[in-house]
Amino acid sequence: MTKRKAADEVFCRSCGAAIKQASELCPNCGVRNDNYSPASSGGGRGGVHDPAQYETSVSDTWWYGVAAGTGIWVLLVLASALGGDLGAGGGILVLIGWAGLPLSVYFDSQYVRANSEWDPNVAVWVILSAIWFLNIAAGAAYLYRRHQVLGEP
Repeated sequence: MTKRKAADEVFCRSCGAAIKQASELCPNCGVRNDNYSPASSGGGRGGVHDPAQYETSVSDTWWYGVAAGTGIWVLLVLASALGGDLGAGGGILVLIGWAGLPLSVYFDSQYVRANSEWDPNVAVWVILSAIWFLNIAAGAAYLYRRHQVLGEP
């Protein structure tokens, strides 16, 4: 009986089982795969980012949310610095900014990852965009870096 393997598989050097080329260890015998490299598995950050490996149905317009969320936070900081009382409207703006900016960054980073050579660390950008004062700098830096790799906004 001839063993068969798919295009993305190799044979284990120890037991001969067909295993995924990106696998580090053979699931049958535990021997390390000779063809394994962390950069090619997609999990490592050291390799070259290939946007073709990511598929997304996320819209390319999420950057509007990043820009609006950053703008809302700038407005709120300026209003509080000038001693203005925004009342209930200010509370709604805080809620929109605090939820909207991290969500927009999350969804836009999915689009950026699938359509450019930049592979943004989603967790870092989302956390930075949720922290008071840092979110203004993070939103501006994210949009600047996005502009460098995609040419928009």
